[in-house]
Amino acid sequence: MEDEIIGIVPNMKKSKMLGLSYDSFTLVATPDTTIFAKITSDMLKQVVKESRDQAKAEGKGFFGQWGAQIKGSARYAERYARMSAQAALAESPANFAIPNSSISSIKVKKKSSSDDDQIQITWQVTIQHNSGKLNLKTDFDPKGHLQAIYGSRVK
Repeated sequence: MEDEIIGIVPNMKKSKMLGLSYDSFTLVATPDTTIFAKITSDMLKQVVKESRDQAKAEGKGFFGQWGAQIKGSARYAERYARMSAQAALAESPANFAIPNSSISSIKVKKKSSSDDDQIQITWQVTIQHNSGKLNLKTDFDPKGHLQAIYGSRVK
C-alpha cells in the first residue's frame, strides 16, 4: 500500500442494525487504497480533552476552552493528514481498506426529509467495488472531495 495520503473525507456514516444506528468513519485515501477509519467515542473524547487542555495551557477561560473543544471535535479527521496510511489502518480492528483499483463507481445523491417544519438534508454515497456495494451517508456534500480523489468514477 502506498502511504501518501491524497484525500480525507470526514464523518461518513455506515448503517448498522436496520438503519437505526450508524458507525462513523473517516475516509482516508492513498493513490492505491481507500481506508475507512472508524471514529469511536473514546477517540473523540481524547481529542476534546487535548483541545481543552491546550486552551487551558494557553490561559483561556471557560468559554475559550469550550470553543476549543468544539473546534477540536470538528477537525478530528485532520489528524489523519499527519499519519501514515498504515497507522490509520492499524488504529482500530474495525478499520478496513478497499483497493482503489476495485472501485468502479461512486454515486453521490442528495436526500431530503422533513419533520416538524425542518428540512434535513443528507447525502447518500454508494461505492461500487469488486466485492459489492458500500452505502454511506454524510451531512455535507462530499462530491467535490470524492472527485478530487477518484476523478470520473464519481457520478
